Amino acid sequence: MNARSPFLSVVIPCYDAAPFLAEALASVFAQGLDDVEVIVVDDGSTDGSGEIARRYDPRVVLLSQPNAGIAAARNAGVARARSPWLAFLDADDLWTEGSLRSRLDAVQAVPGADGVFGALQQFLCPRLEPAAAARIDYDPTPQVARFAGTLLLRREAFLRAGPFDASLKVGEMLDWVSRAELAGLTLATLERVVMRRRIHGSNTVLRQPAAAGNADYLRALKAAIDRKRALARAAGDVREAV
Repeated sequence: MNARSPFLSVVIPCYDAAPFLAEALASVFAQGLDDVEVIVVDDGSTDGSGEIARRYDPRVVLLSQPNAGIAAARNAGVARARSPWLAFLDADDLWTEGSLRSRLDAVQAVPGADGVFGALQQFLCPRLEPAAAARIDYDPTPQVARFAGTLLLRREAFLRAGPFDASLKVGEMLDWVSRAELAGLTLATLERVVMRRRIHGSNTVLRQPAAAGNADYLRALKAAIDRKRALARAAGDVREAV
């Protein structure tokens, strides 16, 4: 790694993703951008994921922490990042060819934009047994989505919105986007597929007990609604004062 700060930092949270991590890393290094640092945050894995990251490439920075959830892992990666641009990729997903370059071009083409969300496409993991695959319902249609893996943004903009809420096991992006909007961030959209989301039956959303996952989503949604209401009340007070 050069002594100067890299241009872009990629943060990859990882929890027991040994079967997929090497493919995720390969999709990052295939982007063709040289001045990029890759930070893998091993979130208490027990399957040797951290060792895979350590051996994969000397350019990979490995952080290890006790299991604290995907939001906390992303926050740890951001704290270590040294560049003006941030991107995220979950350890079981893949970026498409040219993903980073297309997002950089898109955000730089919009005056004042702080970041950009691209589109994703879900796919069934080829490792799944046919019987298990048949039980999984998913939508393979490409769609612009506010997923961490489709986001690229300026580091200072991320800091303005604040870190991911580590108390949420799921719904952390819903919460973060709400705060980003409240902070006045301008997030563009790109219809090109920049990420392939792997459906393998043990994704974070599927791993969480239904009651706990639903509670986190509802809590994130309520917080977003409360922020909008507070902003509307504040705007009303200002109009009345004027």
